[in-house]
Amino acid sequence: MQSQSPAFVYKERELADHSPRAMYMRDWRSALRTPTYRIGNRTVRFNYHFALLIACALGLILLFYFARQGSQSSSDGYWLRRSFANARSLDNGPVGHTYNATYPLTPPMVLRGGVINYRIAMIADLDTNSKLKKSDGSTTWRSYLKKGYLTYTVAKAEIQISWDDGAPTVLESAFALKGRGMELSELVTFNGRLLSFDDRTGLIYEIVNDKAIPWVILLDGDGHNAKGFKSEWATVKQDTLYVGSMGKEWTTSAGDFENYNPMYVKAITTGGEVRSLNWVDNFKQLRLQSQQISWPGYMIHESGAWSEEKKRWFFLPRRCSKEKYNETKDEHMGCNVLVSADESFTQIETVRLDPENTMPTHGFSSFKFLPGTDDSIIVALKSEELNGKTATFITAFDTTGRTLLPEVRIETEYKYEGFEFI
Repeated sequence: MQSQSPAFVYKERELADHSPRAMYMRDWRSALRTPTYRIGNRTVRFNYHFALLIACALGLILLFYFARQGSQSSSDGYWLRRSFANARSLDNGPVGHTYNATYPLTPPMVLRGGVINYRIAMIADLDTNSKLKKSDGSTTWRSYLKKGYLTYTVAKAEIQISWDDGAPTVLESAFALKGRGMELSELVTFNGRLLSFDDRTGLIYEIVNDKAIPWVILLDGDGHNAKGFKSEWATVKQDTLYVGSMGKEWTTSAGDFENYNPMYVKAITTGGEVRSLNWVDNFKQLRLQSQQISWPGYMIHESGAWSEEKKRWFFLPRRCSKEKYNETKDEHMGCNVLVSADESFTQIETVRLDPENTMPTHGFSSFKFLPGTDDSIIVALKSEELNGKTATFITAFDTTGRTLLPEVRIETEYKYEGFEFI
């Protein structure tokens, strides 16, 4: 075949390009063609349609994120994310997405006749007696962990308590605030770990192999204080640890108002992120609706728990008084009621406990629901602080107020204020 000259080929293409069909196809292709740019020796193409699609998607994601941030998704008045990209676990390893819900940590032992044995423990709050001078001249602060067994006979609804022989386990720490520390007020299982709480320094300790390892420090009130949070009770709700204080206005020894710091509650993720929740109205509603108490009267809380079975908060107040706080009179203001509230603290119920199973000087310091009973049975500690002397008692009852284990004095020289199934 005879080849065409370059000039002839060029002319043929030029004529073809001016045909109506060619002009239409060229315009159609031009509309889809992406602009090109030269950067050095490289050609960069930009697609407006793809960029517009990406921009719209990012805009929708940001809009949804900020809408969630500004919303209130829980009755506690805050939105708590279930996972945090930079959070760390208690052992400083990466956070997994699965919460360790093992409870109790030691499997209960089921015996013949419907008898169940549970491993239990108590933690001591020695107040100023926690400080200890060592023989080498150094100072440490201590607490005691006392272990035992709870035996529950299902058919008879009977509960018995026995404690391990020998001295309790000594827990020590070098951390203190203004010369006080290791005044441990509660025990709780969270994410497969046993935790305790210092009501002086605000430290949360993880108890591992009978040693207290600091994990998180809580600060008073809204968290912008140099003083440690006075932790008194703790519980787990939806994989989040809640830590509460007295639930009462902070006052002088004569009852004069100073601040609302003890009426805050801390919400803590498995990674250790802390949020301070203002529960002033919640605590006021508890005392007003349950006992018709209003300021300057007060209600002091040292024990509280969330029931996932009943979807309610439960409290055993330590003190109740319609009178202004007085440090001396307060020792006789023991409260003997079980108070519960729904998530919004609008529906509050009160159960009066057996008056024969208490003394005015005894006050609740900790309680837990007996595992496997649908949160219908409570095991509780009570403590007495009278004229400079202390005593500890344990009791059990159901949520209707029926006593299952009358108060039993625990033979110990120490004051125990935290209880848990371990």
